Amino acid sequence: MRLIKRLIELAFVILIISLFMKNKDLELPINYFGLAQPLTVGFWELVTFCVSIGIIIAVLGDFITQLKWIGEKRRMIKTDREHQGEVGRLNGRIQTLESENRLLKQNLDQKSKEVSEVQKRLDTLSSERREASHPDLEQPAGAAETK
Repeated sequence: MRLIKRLIELAFVILIISLFMKNKDLELPINYFGLAQPLTVGFWELVTFCVSIGIIIAVLGDFITQLKWIGEKRRMIKTDREHQGEVGRLNGRIQTLESENRLLKQNLDQKSKEVSEVQKRLDTLSSERREASHPDLEQPAGAAETK
């Protein structure tokens, strides 16, 4: 884009040179408010001055834009670094939470096994108590009649 801009400026300079080469003998009187006598300026001097001022303004505008882009780039890089730090911190936190989750799952599995073992013991104890409290339920039907 910058190259295209410079090529357009070069084309204008060539057009201007060709214009004032055709009209190099032409002089323009400039009547400005407050002047006692009008100024007489050669056409080529006026055109060269105006083009030079235009190019200077364009260069200043490009310089200011370049400074703005440099500042914006620095801000973006700083923000990107902050975001990368935040992502790293969050990834570390995720890994910590995953390891804690694995430990909690292992504890849960261990406690579940313990609960199932206790439940099995409770079932066996309750069945033994039933057998102890009702001994006649366990005896065959013929054995109860012999008594």
